[in-house]
Amino acid sequence: MEQRRTSVQKTGTYFGVMTGIAAIIYMILLRLVGLLENVSLHFLTGIILVIGICLAIRSFKIAKEGKIGYLEGIGVGFFVGLVSSVLFTIFQVLTDKVFNLAVSYPYAADESYGNEQAIWLMAIVWILLGVVIGAFVGYIAMQFFKRPDHKLTS
Repeated sequence: MEQRRTSVQKTGTYFGVMTGIAAIIYMILLRLVGLLENVSLHFLTGIILVIGICLAIRSFKIAKEGKIGYLEGIGVGFFVGLVSSVLFTIFQVLTDKVFNLAVSYPYAADESYGNEQAIWLMAIVWILLGVVIGAFVGYIAMQFFKRPDHKLTS
């Protein structure tokens, strides 16, 4: 019987795609309900990212039979954050540019840089935040996932 080989990149990419799709669906639901302009509801996309990272680390630990190191957990979090934020950013830019839905409009504080630069500036910020939050949440989640019995070390 062939054994499935898992890696940090495969796990992070798979869960990153799933997390990115979940965030996109959430934003579409906000648009359909008419609450897209309420920026405080956009915070939940970060919660979706945290849930995706924790599920990815859990899945990776199960695949590795409970033997997972800190750097592997941080790597999984990094990849989930990177892939999901790139997908989410592509969705945001496409909806702004092609469909002119102004998804990033609530984030633009003023028009000092113009409309075009504001969209790309927000795209860079979304990707950077996804990567940083992904690695940071991966590090924090590894406090829980580092031991097989999930007990903190003393």
